[in-house]
Amino acid sequence: MLESYQPDSAFTYLGATDLLQLQLNSKVIVSVALLFLTPACLAQFDDLYDRVSIAHGGASQHLPFSSLTAFEAAVEMRPDYIETDVQITSDGVLICFHDLVLERRTNVEKLFPDRYTEVDVDGDNTKTWYVNDFTLAEIKTLDYGSWFSPEYAAERIVSFQELIDLVRGKVGLYPESKDPDFYHARGMDIDEALHDLFVSNGLSTLEGQKGTPIVIQSFHESSLKRLRELNGDNYALIQLVWEGQDYDYMSDAGLEHIASYADGVAPILRMVIPPNAQRITAAHEAGLWVHIWHAEANFPAPGYTAKSYMSYLMDVLHIDGIMNHEPDQFPLQ
Repeated sequence: MLESYQPDSAFTYLGATDLLQLQLNSKVIVSVALLFLTPACLAQFDDLYDRVSIAHGGASQHLPFSSLTAFEAAVEMRPDYIETDVQITSDGVLICFHDLVLERRTNVEKLFPDRYTEVDVDGDNTKTWYVNDFTLAEIKTLDYGSWFSPEYAAERIVSFQELIDLVRGKVGLYPESKDPDFYHARGMDIDEALHDLFVSNGLSTLEGQKGTPIVIQSFHESSLKRLRELNGDNYALIQLVWEGQDYDYMSDAGLEHIASYADGVAPILRMVIPPNAQRITAAHEAGLWVHIWHAEANFPAPGYTAKSYMSYLMDVLHIDGIMNHEPDQFPLQ
């Protein structure tokens, strides 16, 4: 999957951090202090970091994940960013949806029983309904709330444009570019589609992002490199990481590699808590910001509330930003 890595030795903390600082709450003192730092100097200033609240799927602890209701509630809670996954419909529209397929969280099997694709799963033929086989108009007919609770049966899948319209000038956007190989095989470029939508909304420049900063995340480094190719340093880019990837992104060499094309790293939480907390320092020394995501069942840790645990992660471990499901519980200081 990943070939030999030759991180760009010319990469400095200015390249990643100056861009990301412009977008993470615009904290001027921190921006100026870090402007002239190289990665080797960063350890001396590890008390200078932002507390970045990233509302994962909106206010998704008590509302359907990435639903309009969850997004609207999150905006009122004033996180720094609202996070969502993006997929593409058959007519080329980006939607806020986690899966490549529709059946797990919608009633697509009931409304479109014959629109499935048969795929081989461990030797068995399985029916699945790909997002990309349906138009936006068709997808808008699906029940996107009953999977969470019957009272949300009227929820509909949100287009990414609808989310932009909702948050513009209020909070930032933190989309995840999904499944580039799948879409490339179908003649689509999800990263270009995302970039084009930001261009059409005037959000492809740092000037245009005032009030609505953009951070783009992906598990696929090819997506992040494509976005850098499309728009230079005008988006902050975050490499998502978990243990199942073929390459050890959290090793010293892996972090240096990330720093050659992205501005931060977002590992699953268990990869950077004790006894692995030194990986946070290593990422900072490589010039990267550290945001984390987590498995909801293990958050917060025993003995903590959501608020006190997030305080621990930022104040003690110096994690810079947290993808969380309860933005109203995010500790401001």
